[in-house]
Amino acid sequence: MKTFQAPKGPGPYGITATPGGDIYFVSLAGSYLAKIDRKSGEARVIEPSTPDQGARRVWSDSRGRLWISEWNSGQVSVYDPHDGSWKSWRLPGDAPRAYAVYVDERDIVWLSDFGADAVYAFDPKTGKFTAYPNSTENADVRQINGRKGEVWLPESGADRLLVIRTGSAE
Repeated sequence: MKTFQAPKGPGPYGITATPGGDIYFVSLAGSYLAKIDRKSGEARVIEPSTPDQGARRVWSDSRGRLWISEWNSGQVSVYDPHDGSWKSWRLPGDAPRAYAVYVDERDIVWLSDFGADAVYAFDPKTGKFTAYPNSTENADVRQINGRKGEVWLPESGADRLLVIRTGSAE
C-alpha cells in the first residue's frame, strides 16, 4: 500500500475511474477535481468553473466525462477531459444541496438532494430533472450505485434501502 498527500491539503472526498482507466477524485474542502497519475501517484488539480462549489462526489459516464455533485452551489457539473470544458446545471428548488452522484448505463445522471429530500434523474441530452421523493424526511442518501436497469439508494437517515427500476434491464 502507498499513501499520497492530497495536493491542496484536507478534503479528498469522492473518487471514480473512467472507462479508459484514469482515476479522478474531488475535494469537498478544497472545491476541486484532480486527476491521479497512476505511475507516480501525484495528483493534478483541475479547477472547476464554479469557485467554492464544494465537490462531494464524482462519477464517470461512458464517454469518460466526469459528473460532480456540488454541495455548496447546489449544482451538478460535468468536466470533459477531452477538451477541458465545464458545464453546470442547478438542481431544482430553492435550496438544493447535491450530495451523491451516479451515472447509469444510459448516461442518465442520478443525484441526491438533501435540500429537497429527493433523488433526481438528470438527462444531459434534454437538461431536464425528474424527481423521486425519498421515503421519509431527512433520508440522507449519501451514496448511489446501481446495475443495468436498477438504481440503488441507501437512506442512511432512515435505515432503509430503495431501488428504482428504470426499465432498461434486458
